Amino acid sequence: MTIREILDYGRKLLSQAQIEYPGLEAEILLSGILNKDRVYFYTHHQELLDAISEEHYRQAIKRRSQLEPVAYILGKKEFMGLDFLVNRQVLIPRPDTEPMVEYLIEYLQANFPDGAKILDLCTGSGAIGISIKHFYQKGQVALSDLSEAALTVARENANRLVNGDLSLYQGDLLAALPQGETFTVIVSNPPYIRQSEMKQLAPDIIAYEPHLALDGGESGLDFYRRIIREAPLFLKKNGLLALEVGDEQADAVAALLDRQGYHEIKKIMDLGGHVRCLTGKFTKTKPMDNNKLG
Repeated sequence: MTIREILDYGRKLLSQAQIEYPGLEAEILLSGILNKDRVYFYTHHQELLDAISEEHYRQAIKRRSQLEPVAYILGKKEFMGLDFLVNRQVLIPRPDTEPMVEYLIEYLQANFPDGAKILDLCTGSGAIGISIKHFYQKGQVALSDLSEAALTVARENANRLVNGDLSLYQGDLLAALPQGETFTVIVSNPPYIRQSEMKQLAPDIIAYEPHLALDGGESGLDFYRRIIREAPLFLKKNGLLALEVGDEQADAVAALLDRQGYHEIKKIMDLGGHVRCLTGKFTKTKPMDNNKLG
């Protein structure tokens, strides 16, 4: 089949599967398989595909027709201009997280030009921490996750993108860290979906992405409470905690930060103009009493 014919085939099947943008996704999948820019298809539409590429494409279209995310089919996702390897053990990095990462890179470059220690907690694919390391090379970055399988993906991404120049810890949130370890910045995109909303997620999310990285408990705030309470033990004086938040969670998480004694609480907007991240600094030597976190 020619490029035009195989794209018509893909577009037709994805349309039948009610994929929202069948033409675009048909091209994205072929672009990933052939490692060609989509513009190439318009200038080489009569070019014949080899049998192996054609079969790979047919299988990719079949998987997408079953609603498997494109990133898992291709095994990669672009984030901050970098290609991250992904599989079903890790959440797919989203563009809405990029403004938080850009803010942190600018903050670190401006305030700590000679270097600082950064922890990416609940790292998944490592997208946040590795991106910070890539653009802030003097930083000492650590990645942590409960999932050993996720850390395997993060380690591979670190080896590819920053020559493995960071640390990895496996364990339950901050309990994974060595005693006495402290950081200038702790950043986390924790699970924050309310349990009652899990079944309402898009089919391609609920059927394929890891629930461990999505389920934030009954209120969606379980992980925020723990991180906000425990982070002061691992933050340097006046250290910064940055948290990605879900829709309509900003006020609740800001209140948790305020009650625990964080100050200079700031909101960072995502690409759609919604609050997607909160940052706060901590100067006290001890965290407040656990009962004060609602």
